[in-house]
Amino acid sequence: MTQQNDAARDLWSQIFTRASADLNATMYEPNEEGEAGQRELIAQALKEAGWTEKQIAQFREAESSHGELEYVNSPGVGPGLEFRLRFLSDRVRMAISEAGETSHEKVEIAIDPKAGVSASLTNVIMTDQGILSVSSYLFRWCGLVARAYTRTLFADLVHWTSKGAEPTNDREQLLKHTDLVLYWFQIFVSFSGTGTNVLVPFRPSSPTEFQYFEQVAWAMEYFTVAHEFGHHALGHRNVDDDPKVQEFEADAFAVKVCERLEFEPFPLLPNPYTRTGAGASLMLLAIEVLREFEDSVDEGTASLETHPTPSERIAKISGRNLMQPGQLEMDQEFNGTVARVMSAVAAVMRDFRSEGGDELVATIRQRLQDAEMELRNSESLSSCE
Repeated sequence: MTQQNDAARDLWSQIFTRASADLNATMYEPNEEGEAGQRELIAQALKEAGWTEKQIAQFREAESSHGELEYVNSPGVGPGLEFRLRFLSDRVRMAISEAGETSHEKVEIAIDPKAGVSASLTNVIMTDQGILSVSSYLFRWCGLVARAYTRTLFADLVHWTSKGAEPTNDREQLLKHTDLVLYWFQIFVSFSGTGTNVLVPFRPSSPTEFQYFEQVAWAMEYFTVAHEFGHHALGHRNVDDDPKVQEFEADAFAVKVCERLEFEPFPLLPNPYTRTGAGASLMLLAIEVLREFEDSVDEGTASLETHPTPSERIAKISGRNLMQPGQLEMDQEFNGTVARVMSAVAAVMRDFRSEGGDELVATIRQRLQDAEMELRNSESLSSCE
């Protein structure tokens, strides 16, 4: 993209400078010895999952091939993060351009150096420019949720996709797979407690699972990015406008973009999660469960009334193709399956929270706060000497 958005870049530079200086900033600190050890652990995990030496070598090459960016808006964040966001954004821009829209050229992309799962659009006052930023761990979140969902789905594919299956049995069906239940719990506890994936064990895909995981994760990421582009393209700048209406409009924009990305990330393999909007539904429902964990610790302060409920948003996403019966049936099938699986996950997670999960998250947060306070006090004493 050759468009020069100087005002947006200048504003982000100020925001990023302040954010990156914070003690909790998720800035990348190279550690050659630690990274070498991590690569060995990853290679061993891949081998145990059924990957060959050749496939592992290809995986490593792909992971390290971040490419060169013409302009870096977030220097010092994790390797490849801004490159991945730029890659996703470029695909979304291409799809928007195919529809004859050019406002995306006025949007700069950036990585917000903070933990948690978030994406936002910042409008630059007195201009038509904007900044699309995502948190440092957004992509890790999407990858983990995609793995957990896909494994849950394929553990009982007939049950989750059968119209004759009784939804009242979904919770019990999920509880039969204690390893999957624990994996879901680890994801939500880790992200609600630390904002990162640090407490989630690395369980890589097998070679046969890989394409399914990737399709689901990319669909979640594409929707998230396209949704924020939608806010900009639709001119959502007036604070007096109804925010819920704006969210519905941005959703509709995003799923239309995702339809054009049906053959992502594999050019020869249709991705039903982008085509049907099911990737969007999974993102919305997984975030809803995460917010329940966070709200329980924050005593409800994290709840926002600016957004419609996930069920309201999914109803519009899955019912948008009323004039195309065949596509409508496919949309409702995939989105309905996502809703069933995540409803069971949410129910089990609520049980876990009431049985000590909330206290666990609160303890993790308190220990992190204590460690932060100790570090701040140490720095304060050092500066006084």
